[in-house]
Amino acid sequence: MLSKSNFMQFLRCSCELWLAKQRPDLFPPTDPSLQRIFDEGNVVDRWAQKLFPRAVSVDGFGMPAAVNTKKTIANGATVLLQPTFMTSSITCRSDILVKNDDDTWDIYEVKSSTDVKEDHIIDVAFQRICIEEAGVRISRTFLVHVNNQYIRNGEIDPQQLFTKVDITHEVANVMPMAKKEIPRALAVLDWDRIPGALHISSCSNPDECEFLACYFSELKDDHIYSIATSLSKEKLATFLERGLLKSEQVPTDIMAELGEIKLPETKEESTISVDKETIKSELDSLKYPLHFLDYETFFPAVPIFDGYRPYQQMVFQYSVHVVREPNVEPEHYEYLTEKMIDPAQGIAISLRNHIGDTGSIIVWNARFEASRNAEIGERLPEFANFMASINDRMYDLMMIVKKGYYVDSRFGGSASIKKVLPVMCPELSYNNLVIHEGGTASASWATLTDPTTSHEAKEQLKKDMLAYCGLDTYAMIAIYRKFLAVIEKT
Repeated sequence: MLSKSNFMQFLRCSCELWLAKQRPDLFPPTDPSLQRIFDEGNVVDRWAQKLFPRAVSVDGFGMPAAVNTKKTIANGATVLLQPTFMTSSITCRSDILVKNDDDTWDIYEVKSSTDVKEDHIIDVAFQRICIEEAGVRISRTFLVHVNNQYIRNGEIDPQQLFTKVDITHEVANVMPMAKKEIPRALAVLDWDRIPGALHISSCSNPDECEFLACYFSELKDDHIYSIATSLSKEKLATFLERGLLKSEQVPTDIMAELGEIKLPETKEESTISVDKETIKSELDSLKYPLHFLDYETFFPAVPIFDGYRPYQQMVFQYSVHVVREPNVEPEHYEYLTEKMIDPAQGIAISLRNHIGDTGSIIVWNARFEASRNAEIGERLPEFANFMASINDRMYDLMMIVKKGYYVDSRFGGSASIKKVLPVMCPELSYNNLVIHEGGTASASWATLTDPTTSHEAKEQLKKDMLAYCGLDTYAMIAIYRKFLAVIEKT
């Protein structure tokens, strides 16, 4: 059976659908940041259901759920939660179905986003096709999404938390496309369980597809050789450049036809452009003591505390390295909120203890930190002047890269610290840490503050979270020192 989630996987890439259905053992594991998105979606679903107090929940999954849905409708229910419908080949589990006086039904699809997206329209179109083929007439279709202007004040008000948008017209427009693509998606389910040329050549996004590597991991060398001869020149070149194939696995005559290809093993000399005068002017403007500052934030879809909007960033952790004078080793201070409480007060108090009234505040991507400071100042008037002072003294080190004062071709055109650090300071690496990026760090706070998490697990997670945030600020010091070294060269 093809479900609506399977259909969306197919539209992204047939590789993803085949792996999910035929070889889940090869499917990449769900990382904590993605799992948090799923968890947030479940929370949003539960709150959206409160919009329909007369609703009846349909139990079960798959065929039992489809049978229960028919029974629930026959018993006179007019609002269904999680009903399931099946045809001979496709199935869907809807969020909410509401019956009209003329015996038609309206679909209400709940999404944790703050607006309507194209994927949502296609998702609902698939549902409508499935439900109508199962014998239930649909009148209108709605998307229920989060209202990011809602501010919590006491108990959550579901009527204010959500926005309902009539997408009936938009759904009708994409239904012909969906009906055309469904048979193609079903055909993928009949592919052999052993990866082959058909699977690989069908990839719709070979430049970036994260699932192709899973296919190639299962192929034997002789099979790879045969696949290389069956691919288009464009896809073969792409796979070679990504390192999924090796040049010796491709027939010599075909390699000759491909011409110049930048293989992963080929190390090009980097090109570096440096505007020493501008960098010197920028760094000379900084005032000691220098404070290298970084925040980690948590942003739930449904506000946890009063005064917050959906997805509003809450700073729960920071790291600051303080360099009091030139050529002096930095002092490191950090703070981590270890309970699920509004973290603003604790963060503000700790910051004021470790950041004085003088000296530059150095960050990477000032817009983010400055916005958080302004929000904390607005939330805590007694700290408003202090947080404003931090913003007044803030310097964005990233701008030296972003504005092109220091450019290295190995940055790949990016100003992200994750791209800049390995090039400028290869001795430092996020890969050596348990937590590698901000999404996982953010998701970790929910686990750290969960009462059911064991003490041992919390202690280890705390160490991992502090290590990640600490490297963010130490990395800025290392890059800053590299900039100094560059401008000091004659």
